[in-house]
Amino acid sequence: MHALRIALACCIALAFLFGCVQVGMRTYPPNMVYLDDSKIKGTMQKLNTSMWTINDIFDSNEHISGYQRERIISLLQQIEQEAIELGAGTQKTNHLFIDENIDQFKYNVEAARKAVAAEPPNYYLAGRLSGSCIACHIRR
Repeated sequence: MHALRIALACCIALAFLFGCVQVGMRTYPPNMVYLDDSKIKGTMQKLNTSMWTINDIFDSNEHISGYQRERIISLLQQIEQEAIELGAGTQKTNHLFIDENIDQFKYNVEAARKAVAAEPPNYYLAGRLSGSCIACHIRR
């Protein structure tokens, strides 16, 4: 009898969990990409770490070496990839604020990367990039 109660409780719990999943899946239209909070926080943390690394290179050096330049380019490429994961083009997500700002951010990162890779390198846009993060997040 005790085993029957446990089995019944497990079935009810599973039915409840399945129902919650179904409600979550039906909350958003099928063409919308759902970004859960843990994915967003993890991606934002990676972006933040890369930005701090770039700013540290700028803060600690009056002259940027070839190695540091390549490191900045690599970090900007990583930032581009992370930004793409948050939203691309006409793709809509469950985060309107990201949808409204991610394309401009990706454009800024690409422009900064190209400027650093140019001959001679121009670090101005890369230096301003963290400002675009602040401008967006200050509104939150």
